Amino acid sequence: MTKRLLGILLVIAGIAAFHLLGSQPETGALWQNQVKAKIFSDPVGVGSRYLFLAGDKGKSEYKIFEIDEQGKLTAESVQMSILPYSPIIIGNMAVVGDHAKMVRGFSVPGLKLEWESASIEAFKIPPMKIDDKKFLIQSTDNALFCLDSLTGQPIWDKTFPDTLINYAADKVIVCIHGLDDKKSPRWKATALNPEDGTILWTIDMSLSSDTPLFVQNICILGSREGEILLIDQDSGSVLHKHPVKGLKAVQVLDEVLIMLASGGSRVVCMSLMTGNSWSTTMQSGFTGAARQGERLMLVDKKNIRCLDIQTGSQLWRRDLNDVYNAFPFRKGIFVTHKESFFSRNTFGSYIETEYGDSAWMASGLSLFLKPLATNHGDLLLSFDGGFRMMPKPADHASNSETTAPAALSDPTAKNINFWKDNSATCTQQVTASESLKPTETDKSATTVPDEKTGLAEDDGWLKKD
Repeated sequence: MTKRLLGILLVIAGIAAFHLLGSQPETGALWQNQVKAKIFSDPVGVGSRYLFLAGDKGKSEYKIFEIDEQGKLTAESVQMSILPYSPIIIGNMAVVGDHAKMVRGFSVPGLKLEWESASIEAFKIPPMKIDDKKFLIQSTDNALFCLDSLTGQPIWDKTFPDTLINYAADKVIVCIHGLDDKKSPRWKATALNPEDGTILWTIDMSLSSDTPLFVQNICILGSREGEILLIDQDSGSVLHKHPVKGLKAVQVLDEVLIMLASGGSRVVCMSLMTGNSWSTTMQSGFTGAARQGERLMLVDKKNIRCLDIQTGSQLWRRDLNDVYNAFPFRKGIFVTHKESFFSRNTFGSYIETEYGDSAWMASGLSLFLKPLATNHGDLLLSFDGGFRMMPKPADHASNSETTAPAALSDPTAKNINFWKDNSATCTQQVTASESLKPTETDKSATTVPDEKTGLAEDDGWLKKD
């Protein structure tokens, strides 16, 4: 071996040792288990049972698996030959739709098949929960059905005169429909009453096909040109139309709206209480965001940054090398990533907003899915069929854990107590905001007006209690 080759090997070994010794150790799981199948869905909880979809694409064999709080397999569904969408939980029923027009209801615990129904055509949008008794499916390219989760029987249906492209449900069901022209599609929005499917209001303007977002009484839509619209769910009136074009609303965190600009390379954060906004450039593609208190965590394909929610100033930053997914979780965010180029393992880290360290970290050889917070710990699944219960941090302990274990709700789904400002101006009276100056990558964001994004302070249209 030559001295030159020996030197190169020593350098490589030194770099590898630095990353291995400097990386945070894996957190021990409370328990671990495995199924002989690939896992295709995030876990969902029903009382003391947890469900997930797994199977073998090569053999076209899929099942819903049920486990208890100790990781013991307690039930399996009947086998399905078409890959289903992720199960949704409605009361004690798990509703599963697939790409072959079938939708089924399984009771929990036990995963007994209670009913199955078929739509006229294969639906492209997964079944969507309305409340604890009803859910939606698309029967044809222009028909929407509301079904009873206990029986699978229709409660009401609505046929549109044109193509139904998207929909979402909150206080009302907002449907995006219109002319499906590949060269020049034109979409509008119609709101339906969840109880009987009657039309409540229609916005007849050129909209994007993006999924509507909701927060309290507000529905958030986008125009075809990328202007963000804030719509009153009850009346359909436009509370605010942002004059800047080229934006895409992607996430609502409490009263803060996260938008993407410049093809996703720039994140715009806007308060739905005051209209104040700031923007920051992402190092690589936007992956996800989470909020805890006055701190916002932004994740791209290479790093995670914690910013002040009001100003965008950076509080800390952590480089993760390669990031595959990111989900808001408990008091921070969960990410699947690799710590270094030399690591063969994939890591799943729950990172809180106070510091950049992982509150817990798991490792494996495949992608991790979004964890499920429970009173026993954090249930974490991996694509290769593994599942484990990670210990929750001590400050998450609950005094009410003497009751039966149950899945906790996602912190971003809580009911925020704010409402519409009745004095808010209508669209015709909204004047264009001044612009913001562009902020450099990895530097603190600013609320200084900027010509590139055209975002700045605006009058508020929402108020907190």
